[in-house]
Amino acid sequence: MQFRWLMMAGFISSPVWAQDPSGLKISASVDLVGSYKADQKSTAEDKFAPREAEIILTAPIDATFDGMLSFAAHQEEGEAVSELHEAYIRSSRLIPRSNIRAGQFFLGLGRLNRLHRHEWPIIVAPKVHEAFFGEEGALDSGIEYSYLAPLPFFLETTLGVTNGFTYGHAHDEGEKPKKPTHYARIATYFDLPAQGGAQIALNYLSRTDAESTTTTLTGLDFTAKWREAGVLQYLVQSEIWHRTLTPDGGTSEETLGAYVLPQYAFDAQLSLGILIDYLSVLSLKDAAGNTVDNSILGVVPTLTYKASEFSTLRVAYNHSQTQREDQADSTEKRLELQATFIMGAHPAHDF
Repeated sequence: MQFRWLMMAGFISSPVWAQDPSGLKISASVDLVGSYKADQKSTAEDKFAPREAEIILTAPIDATFDGMLSFAAHQEEGEAVSELHEAYIRSSRLIPRSNIRAGQFFLGLGRLNRLHRHEWPIIVAPKVHEAFFGEEGALDSGIEYSYLAPLPFFLETTLGVTNGFTYGHAHDEGEKPKKPTHYARIATYFDLPAQGGAQIALNYLSRTDAESTTTTLTGLDFTAKWREAGVLQYLVQSEIWHRTLTPDGGTSEETLGAYVLPQYAFDAQLSLGILIDYLSVLSLKDAAGNTVDNSILGVVPTLTYKASEFSTLRVAYNHSQTQREDQADSTEKRLELQATFIMGAHPAHDF
């Protein structure tokens, strides 16, 4: 385990990792996370350790195409696992007003799933994201096409088809699905008062796995930002998702989840956000066939200190309550810490 982390560190520090005159840009990111019990019933591990380390290479390939390659090592059940993260070729010049990428990548859906975990404004994934996409996000190989409509306002449509042998984060090859993963996102942008702007998007995903279970996701993501003198002063970020799981010849399971994150910056470095997180299985029934009310509700205040765009420190108090009408309520309370840093030229992101 230690050897893998040392190998990654040695690779980063090698003289090869310098800015190349061809336009090659190289960066390394490290994500350190700690979780500590806030009461005796908590399942926190009381440990601070590297959660993930990632190396990213981006460069123009020629006059038409760009390339992206990333490797990651992360902790899974106490063991460091190294793997290829993303590897794709893309172009915004092949077809006018279009962006095409082919290879392995995080699916272009929602808000959090389009960002690497160390770039999130929170420490751990909301429950709806973890349940529907995994702790980190849905990753697969295929092709994705985005088109910016020639309209007087912003309207971008993204369509994607991926192998679908696995869904979410996986370490096996999976099995050939009956229908591959296919998805769509339609996004628009509009200005807000006081130098603000917002992006809102509709999302859809479907796949049928090798056991003929069909997964259907529909969702809405919303991000609003207000900047003052270049500083992100207010942020409101939210996603709501509905999932239907339909086994072959069986009864469908429906789950609804959402989160909202308002964040306020006291100055250019210090900000406070409060994540409100909700998840419920709408189709849950008891032995008599009666619908059972259930929910998981989380509230996570998070204090963030950004010394610069390259280093971030966070502390959060994670309080979640699980309710089910035929069982006693349960509560999870934990203190979470995070330290992330980036070395090198990290690629820019969309709004």
